[in-house]
Amino acid sequence: MKSVLLAVFVVVSALFVSMESVAQSKAYKGFVALSATKELYVDYVPAEAKQPTVILINGLTYSTRQWDNFTDNLVAKGVGVLRYDPIGQGQTLLKYAPILAPISYQDQIVDLKALLEKMKIKGPYNLVGLSYGGGIAAGFAAAYPTLVKNLVLMAPFTRPLDGTDNWIKAQIWATRQIFPFNKMSDDDLYDYYLHQIVYATYPQAEPIVLENPFKLEATYRLVQGIRKARPIDFTHTIPHRALHLMIARQDQYINTSVLDEYWDAVPEEARASRLYINGSEHKMVEAVPYFTAAWVYEIVTGNKRLYKGDDFEGYPFRGEVRAGQENIKVGRE
Repeated sequence: MKSVLLAVFVVVSALFVSMESVAQSKAYKGFVALSATKELYVDYVPAEAKQPTVILINGLTYSTRQWDNFTDNLVAKGVGVLRYDPIGQGQTLLKYAPILAPISYQDQIVDLKALLEKMKIKGPYNLVGLSYGGGIAAGFAAAYPTLVKNLVLMAPFTRPLDGTDNWIKAQIWATRQIFPFNKMSDDDLYDYYLHQIVYATYPQAEPIVLENPFKLEATYRLVQGIRKARPIDFTHTIPHRALHLMIARQDQYINTSVLDEYWDAVPEEARASRLYINGSEHKMVEAVPYFTAAWVYEIVTGNKRLYKGDDFEGYPFRGEVRAGQENIKVGRE
């Protein structure tokens, strides 16, 4: 009996070691255990020799698959790519659904660090975050500044959407006038009305939230967990020439002035590049995936022109980026 148990232990141990080896040296799709009770879904392609690796952090309604075209462009150039579904998103959501409690952005940051350690991916890291993921990336840089090489923020979360925030605060004010003895706190009322607006507007604005029965509630829980984050308060922690901000000129959610305000709060020595992308909406990695991937490639491979804190205008369908009279050729849509 002891010999049988020993044999089983050896087989299980071998499988575990094999999984660790695959996760760090070969392309791998599947779950990675962060602890005995938590696993995250990953899609990893290692870098070719002497090429960098980028870490992709999902937008609010994303999963790993929304990065497909963007990823393919980078992988074709030999860049390593780690994309993953954090708690509340993609395959990880399906594993743990339903999610019925706030998903703390601080927990997402801790999970990302644990994942990178489990995958044995060496830092400092090239973090690429879209929208919600930009907020997580900024939070990671604030918590672990020495682990960040490049902080590429694509239309990042820097504060709640103005329209949503103002509407909710107006509802709280009205509630206080109509029901002066209501015992709910302002925080509780904020979450109550946030839940309403997510359920009332997201299915039309973001139909992908209806792709499974659990995603809409999880999306609310993600917003609930990040709404108090203030990346603008931690810009002083961004490493030297690490911040690359990407702004979509036709962003339907975040006004350009909001992201410019964030940029202005960043110390000059931390600014690397600010790119305005013409002809792109908020989800730039889907709207112009080849152009955005080409720009990220220039960043992570160390194009010195992109490390002086300058502003650039991008024209995806020409494959050009302009800085004054200077033209930089990049990937074309």
